[in-house]
Amino acid sequence: MTVLSRENKNITIMVVPHSQKPPVSFKFSLVFLQCVGFILIFVPILLVSFFNSYNSAKAVFPELEQLRLDNQIKSELIGQLANETEKMLENLKRVQNLEQELLELNDMEGPGPEPVTPTTQKDPPSFRSYLATREYTSIDRTVSGIEVLQESLPEQEDRMSNLKENIEEQQRRAAAIPSRWPTWGKITARFGWRTHPITRVRDFHPAIDIAGPNIYGRPVYATGTGKVTFAGRRSTYGNLIIINHGYGYETYYAHLSKIKVKAGDAVKGGTVIGYVGSTGRSTAPHLHYEVHHWGKAVNPVKYLP
Repeated sequence: MTVLSRENKNITIMVVPHSQKPPVSFKFSLVFLQCVGFILIFVPILLVSFFNSYNSAKAVFPELEQLRLDNQIKSELIGQLANETEKMLENLKRVQNLEQELLELNDMEGPGPEPVTPTTQKDPPSFRSYLATREYTSIDRTVSGIEVLQESLPEQEDRMSNLKENIEEQQRRAAAIPSRWPTWGKITARFGWRTHPITRVRDFHPAIDIAGPNIYGRPVYATGTGKVTFAGRRSTYGNLIIINHGYGYETYYAHLSKIKVKAGDAVKGGTVIGYVGSTGRSTAPHLHYEVHHWGKAVNPVKYLP
């Protein structure tokens, strides 16, 4: 049997057994019982709310894990991209060094890469040292490197294109300059004033004569790349070939026994264009070879190897 009594702010609970044992009483404060009641009411509510929240969070966990994995993969890719960007910057620097070497090898001058300060982020050589002075994430490194490449690559492409054109022009010029022997033999008459072997009159010889034993019929070679502007017989020259090499150069090959080309033909240095003879005003088989520069006869010897 339970008996409740209330005295002031305390509550006494008395338990009276059905046996002969004495009753047992428990005394509690009203505040304590209120707290116990509060706990008994709200704890289940809190547990239910926690359980619901846990279930909701548990449902989101796979998505969060997937996001974490995605971010990890993207971070690794960004890091790889940053490394590749730095490699591209190093390659750009090597290309610039190669450009400078080509300029030096071909005795050419070029503007080269524009000198800039590190803060402009334009100079690939200083890119690493610039990054070393600051705290950079992979994204910062990548963005900075791409900015450098975006600004430097078009300029580098233009310089390399100009360099290619200049080298090709230099090669064309070198191929055009009459720098080969037109035939093999001995120089028997030099460029300059002499006594003409036929007229015995002192005159100016605008060529060199190449002769030698068994030279008749020996091949005559174009001494540089060019275009045949004349191939035929002309007065004292006999059978004559004239080649325009461009850059102001022309060469004359006279007294030929046979002509192998015609006007309008394009020839390269070393092409057989005719054969040594003794046509025209000539005392013996030989090759009369002239070099003209901008219309003026010059000494061919200065161009021979």
